[in-house]
Amino acid sequence: MTGDATPSTPSTPAGPGARAPYQPPQQSVRGQLLDAAVVLVLIFVTLFATTYLTEAAETPSGDPRPLAELPLTPGERVQYQKMIDSGTADLATIAASVEANQPSADKYDIDVLALLGTAALLAVYLGFVYRVSSREYREVIEEKFGPRELDREPGRTP
Repeated sequence: MTGDATPSTPSTPAGPGARAPYQPPQQSVRGQLLDAAVVLVLIFVTLFATTYLTEAAETPSGDPRPLAELPLTPGERVQYQKMIDSGTADLATIAASVEANQPSADKYDIDVLALLGTAALLAVYLGFVYRVSSREYREVIEEKFGPRELDREPGRTP
C-alpha cells in the first residue's frame, strides 16, 4: 500500500435498466442552522400572535360588574372574594372568566364548510405522502435486493 487515498466513487449500475444507488443530498451546517432558525422564528411568531392578539381582543371595556352581581353560587362567591382579598386575582379578571364560562348557544360555533375543507385537504395531503413514501420505499427495496422478478409464483422461494 502506498497510502494514497483515492476518492470513493459510487458504483455504476450493472446492466440495462438498473438504477444507480441512491445518494441523499448533503446539507451544509449553515443550511441546517438556517432551517432551525426559520422554524424557531415561526414558532415564536405563532405564539406571540396567539397570545397577544387574542388577549387584546378579549380585553373588556368598561368597569367590571361587582362580585355580588355575577351569576355565582354562594360557595364560588366566597372563594373568589378570598382570591381578591389575598391579591391572587382582581375583580376584572374574575368577572371576565365568569362571563366567558357562562352557557351560550353560539359558544362553540362550528363552520361546517371549513371543517369539510380541512378534512378534504388533510385527506389529499395524506394521500400524497402515502404515494410518495410508497414509491421511495419500493426504490430502496429494489436498490437493496435487486429488481423484482415477476416470473416467481407468490409464496415460493427458489
